[in-house]
Amino acid sequence: MRYVHALLLSAAFLSSAAQAAPGCWTPVPEQSAITFSVNQAGAPLQGVFKSYVASLCLDPAGKGSMRVDVDTGSADTEVPELDDALKDEDFFDVARWPKATFQSESLQQMGPGQYAVAGKLTIRDVTRDIKVPFTWAPAADGKTAKLVAHITIQRLDYKVGQGQWADPKWVGNQVDLAFSVVFKPAPAGAK
Repeated sequence: MRYVHALLLSAAFLSSAAQAAPGCWTPVPEQSAITFSVNQAGAPLQGVFKSYVASLCLDPAGKGSMRVDVDTGSADTEVPELDDALKDEDFFDVARWPKATFQSESLQQMGPGQYAVAGKLTIRDVTRDIKVPFTWAPAADGKTAKLVAHITIQRLDYKVGQGQWADPKWVGNQVDLAFSVVFKPAPAGAK
């Protein structure tokens, strides 16, 4: 009887420790996409960022965190001349600012599978506060989970598109960003 009682106490302790410990995750790039969409001269233009790193820690106590670093030089529209233009000083200026970064300041659960993360988005030399709602759907086996989010930013707020490209009649100011990222548990000790 004492053995069964000790087992139950141990199981209860391990269960509460597992719930309290942050669950940290890293992306599975081959199953994920960060895409962008903008209006160019009246026609939709879509692309994808092919290179990025991210970390996400979900904590029921509200101390979760998220960081995303996107290699802006990896923007791919399937139009090589346009991809090259996006790298130059009028747009991302990847020689000076090779990454766009999002660093969370707060992350909270809004409901089952619903979260909101607030933090700083830095593109080029401009940093602004943004809030991103996202859904989180763990796979039945617990080995992966999928994050889905969509936000809209104004590219000129971040100085993306200078000179003649500052005129939104050539490239729309509104940029839609979509995230469909499959995550896997991070190795122990990773954050």
